[in-house]
Amino acid sequence: MSNFGPTDERLRRVQARMPGFAVEPMRVARMIFLLHKTLRDEMNSVLRKYDLADSSYIVLAILYGSIDETSTASALSEACHEKPANLTRVCDELAGRGLIERNPKLGDRRAVMISLTDSGRALIEQALPDVSERVVAACTSVSAAELRQLADLHLRLLEGLNSGA
Repeated sequence: MSNFGPTDERLRRVQARMPGFAVEPMRVARMIFLLHKTLRDEMNSVLRKYDLADSSYIVLAILYGSIDETSTASALSEACHEKPANLTRVCDELAGRGLIERNPKLGDRRAVMISLTDSGRALIEQALPDVSERVVAACTSVSAAELRQLADLHLRLLEGLNSGA
C-alpha cells in the first residue's frame, strides 16, 4: 500500500508558498495519478503470465466486448484512448501472435477492420477472470453504493475536462 502522506506534505508546502493554491483539487488529481499507476502495475503483474501488457489486454478486451468482436481501427483507437501510432504498434504485436486479424472494410478500402481470432478470444477468456478478480479484490473496502458514487464523480470530472472547464 502506498503512503500518500509525503504527497500531502508537499502539497501543503506549495499551498504555504502560493496563497490561493487549490490544494484539494490537486490532492485529488495526485490520488488519481497514483491510483492509475498502482492499478496499471497490478494489472501488468496479473497479465504477465499471459504474455500481455495492459495496452494489449485492453485491445483484446474491447474487441471481445464489441459487436462481432470486430472494430474499425479508428473506433478501437478512440475506445482504447490510444494514439493511432501506438495502437498500430500494439496491433502489430497482437497480429504477429495470431490474436487479432486486420482486413479491409467492405465498401471503404481506406478503413481497416480489426477482429479477434479464435486464439485471441481464448486468451482474453483466460485473462479476463484473473483481471476481474484483482479489480474486485482492490475494491473490497468500498461498498457497491460507494463504487457507484465514485463512478459518478469520475464521470463528472471527465465531463469537466472534456468541456474545457
